[in-house]
Amino acid sequence: MKTFPSGIHWVNLAAASVTADGSFGEDAYSQDQPVTVCEKMIRNVKGIIFDFDGTIYDHAGIAFHLIMANPADTLRVWQERLVRARFFGRDFLTSANYYRAFFTELAKLGRSTPQRRRDWYFNRFMPRMIRILEKHFNPRRGLVDFFQKLEKPENKLKVAVYSDYPYLKERMEALGVPASERIKLFDPESFGAQKPAARPFLEIAKSFNLKPEEILVIGDREDTDGLGAYNAGMHFFCLETGRKRYYRLDPYRRKPNEEKQGPTLLMYAGPWDGLINILLRRVK
Repeated sequence: MKTFPSGIHWVNLAAASVTADGSFGEDAYSQDQPVTVCEKMIRNVKGIIFDFDGTIYDHAGIAFHLIMANPADTLRVWQERLVRARFFGRDFLTSANYYRAFFTELAKLGRSTPQRRRDWYFNRFMPRMIRILEKHFNPRRGLVDFFQKLEKPENKLKVAVYSDYPYLKERMEALGVPASERIKLFDPESFGAQKPAARPFLEIAKSFNLKPEEILVIGDREDTDGLGAYNAGMHFFCLETGRKRYYRLDPYRRKPNEEKQGPTLLMYAGPWDGLINILLRRVK
């Protein structure tokens, strides 16, 4: 499902450079240019917000592992995902309000009580997810190196990781990505909201002391990460995973409609390997 207005300009990682005034040149859609629009943009951004699941690591198969780790919990896992889908974009302003509504809805599906669902979620489901991440998954290539380079004093780029699931620090460490004061971590307990609500993205920008247009959001889902970035007025890079559930972005080998409409921000797309190479050059 396409979630953005038609006036949004999507630019693939392989697109060519822009002209001096920031507009597209005639060669801006050739895939043979050494300097890309995306690289030019990343040089200028001052902050990056990473999504976690599907972006920091390839999470294909995680639902299978969650179920196989305890088949008796299959229905509860399905119910958790169903409620999460129902909470798409909802902002409860505080984590207490968010969890109260979340576990009340989960209890209705399971004919249980909110407290029992809360206990299951925090004492069984999330610890199981952390163990599965440690056993079966690894961070994407080059990510740990990128985070380590951020520790150098000369690197002023501000970075955050934002997830719709809690225990983010523990899940990062389970993947082998060490926690760092240079990388801010945000989850439902930080905001009481779920993507693509705009307020969390704007709050992260505020914590960076940056303007929204100075920030790039990197995520694998156009409908959550991308729409949240768009609503907050931020740049967005959609990680192309090849999975059919996601809308694959047009690499725009043809010139887009010249009619000016929609916001002036460009949105980007491409594979991880190309993106991490650009990011590593940004902080070397």
